[in-house]
Amino acid sequence: MDLAGVPVLVTGASSGIGRALAEALAGRGARLAIAARRGGLLEEVADGIGSRGAARPVVIEADLSRAGAADELAAAAVAGLGRVEILVNNAGAGLVAAQAAMGDDEGARALFETNLWSPLALTRRLLPELRASGGTVVNVTSSLQSVPIPLLGYYGASKAALAHLTRTLRHELEGSGVSVLEIVPGATETAARDVGLLPWRGRPMRTPPPVSPGSAAEAIVKAIERGRRRGVHPATSLLPLELPVIGRLVARIVTPRIDLG
Repeated sequence: MDLAGVPVLVTGASSGIGRALAEALAGRGARLAIAARRGGLLEEVADGIGSRGAARPVVIEADLSRAGAADELAAAAVAGLGRVEILVNNAGAGLVAAQAAMGDDEGARALFETNLWSPLALTRRLLPELRASGGTVVNVTSSLQSVPIPLLGYYGASKAALAHLTRTLRHELEGSGVSVLEIVPGATETAARDVGLLPWRGRPMRTPPPVSPGSAAEAIVKAIERGRRRGVHPATSLLPLELPVIGRLVARIVTPRIDLG
């Protein structure tokens, strides 16, 4: 796929992987609508892209933890771009909480609204556009879908659900002309890495060095351009996906090091 001139909606574009991805797509010539909760940061991203000679993205402030926000975002993206040919469901919320304490409280429900229900709502709303153009749905999940680490269950479960629905969506859209791509990031250097937020007993567990958001974004762009069905970055994150016993073993090793109260 040649991305020059292609209209793309990227959610969660104010920081981290989403910001780096917006910059990488703009560098390929894509026309962008970028969305996130923090409008000021989105404006900075758009100004930076415009200052490098690319088309300035359409900026849409949207809180995808709110039910109904996805439909509003889809309408705004189509109004701003004319159409959407690639939808990147990258926005994600994290949460460090014990299930026994939180249950289905407001925070847990907001996480699932952002990580699961909003991607589904955006996909449904934009499918007519995507069918007409032979477009692509890109869902960003996580390697934690296969690693049941204590206190990260809400995040991992939401990403596991999105991963499963991504695979079934691919089958449901077989022959429609719409491509479905799952992106599975491993440890990435962002402002709020889950490993740093856990209440460790003593020092945090040593983990492999995280990759940069820029390298993750480049891997995503290449996966889109090459029409892949799944992209995993770094490649070592394939291990718990293909051999789930490894993910369960990691969780068993990590659990005694976490202060569960």
